[in-house]
Amino acid sequence: MENAPQPPGQTPSERLSELNRAILESALDCIITMDADGLVREFNPAAERVFGYRREDVIGQELASLIIPPVLRERHRQGLAKYLETGEGPVLGRRIEIAAVRADGTEILVELAITPLQVSGRPTFTAYLRDITERVRTERRRVAQYSVASLLAGPSSLREIGPQILQTIAASGDWVFGAIWVKRELDAALKCAATWRSEADGLAEFEEVTRATSLIGSKGLPGRVLASEDAVWVPDVANDPAFVRASAAQVANLHGAFAFPLCGEGGPIGVLELFSHSTVHPDEDLLQLVEALGSQIGLFIHRRQMQKELQRQKEAAEAANAAKDQFLANLSHELRTPLTPVLIWAGAMAGDEMLSADMRDGMQMVCRNVELEARLIDDLLDLTRITRGKLQLNLRNADAHELLRHAVEIVRSDIETRNLTLHVAFEATNGSLTVDPPRLQQVFWNVLRNAAKFTPARGSIAVRTFNRTPATFNVEVADTGIGIEPQHLEKIFDAFEQVGSRGEGLGLGLAISKAVVEMHGGSIRALSPGAGKGATFAIELAAM
Repeated sequence: MENAPQPPGQTPSERLSELNRAILESALDCIITMDADGLVREFNPAAERVFGYRREDVIGQELASLIIPPVLRERHRQGLAKYLETGEGPVLGRRIEIAAVRADGTEILVELAITPLQVSGRPTFTAYLRDITERVRTERRRVAQYSVASLLAGPSSLREIGPQILQTIAASGDWVFGAIWVKRELDAALKCAATWRSEADGLAEFEEVTRATSLIGSKGLPGRVLASEDAVWVPDVANDPAFVRASAAQVANLHGAFAFPLCGEGGPIGVLELFSHSTVHPDEDLLQLVEALGSQIGLFIHRRQMQKELQRQKEAAEAANAAKDQFLANLSHELRTPLTPVLIWAGAMAGDEMLSADMRDGMQMVCRNVELEARLIDDLLDLTRITRGKLQLNLRNADAHELLRHAVEIVRSDIETRNLTLHVAFEATNGSLTVDPPRLQQVFWNVLRNAAKFTPARGSIAVRTFNRTPATFNVEVADTGIGIEPQHLEKIFDAFEQVGSRGEGLGLGLAISKAVVEMHGGSIRALSPGAGKGATFAIELAAM
């Protein structure tokens, strides 16, 4: 190299300068050289393309006033002065990410590395810059998508996570304000459900106006998005006559806006809008991001609306049940009160030997029907106590076989009237139980009366007890009656449920029986091969 021929009239220094310039021109990174006075000495073609300046226009100009954001310029000058004084600089020899400004005033993000060197005893600084705006923006949007998905997966409401969603999406660009609008089901009006704003001046007033605004149809930016079912870009809302909050936007120095639909299962149900201090232009990368987010957020809102509606319906049903229970309690009390003197009078008349036999039989018939009416009213009262959790058991030792015999005697007249055959087999060796005797007898009576009621004439009823295990007492009441279809086996224990052809009475006996048996820690279930094939009721209780 030392003996290589030199071009005519060109010194080695000039040749080196030309070589450096060739390197600068071929570089992909922006390469800018600055002298000790902060003035630009080199500005390669890549720097021209990125920052929008021509080389001949910036040579000799202060670098700080060209590509450094105004808020950082004084810091840059102080850092240069400190280096000249001490030889130390915090960013020298490091690779950092920092904001820079282009000739048109827009800010970009650059990756920066500065190398100092001495030329003729004075420091010269070569800065290597790479525009990373798109890379960082893409990363931010990817993070935004995952972050929003995580927020939507939680149990929080839109009111709670809405500001976080907006802030996360806003971080993917130069957005300073965001709002989520939701269409009300009552009048289809769009109302603001959540907002987020940066610390910039004037945004608080714009937020108040946004929250107070209600939009109908295609009015306003959210209305336009909902009507078109597509994203909308507005370069400058402050000068857009269709933007109903234009005056508030002017005060807040808002210009660019972007809004996109939030889609539920039946279509758009809301809108998310973002605002910037600068003008904005369509961004395909952002459009792809919000297309996915719009569906995720929309489905989240739809699910929350459905949950809210289900909760409202549940509360309404509970209120209706409470009102029904109160009505039944009041009705039962009012109906039972006048029956007591009738039953006393009829009972006394039935035992009066001075009356004819027919009259006494008639009085006994009155007593039986009044007692039946009283039993139905007692069922209503019991149901009310059960639903309110106020039914109490008075437990003591009792012989289950004895209780079952009494229940059989109560229904024997019904069995004989229908010409039914009754088979009783007490096979259990241990019938001693800790129970509420009247309540358990009520269960046995209900099941036996149910069997007698739904078994046609000349049918049969079989009552059997046994110990399935030493710790259980089991009762089975089987009949040859009308049977139960398999899909109705569980329903017959529901209050007021009258399944198929079994639609007689109030439908309370089995519901009360199930509740009483379960309060004793036992179980009751129905079994049947199907309609017309009879039914079996199986009761299991804990034995002593």
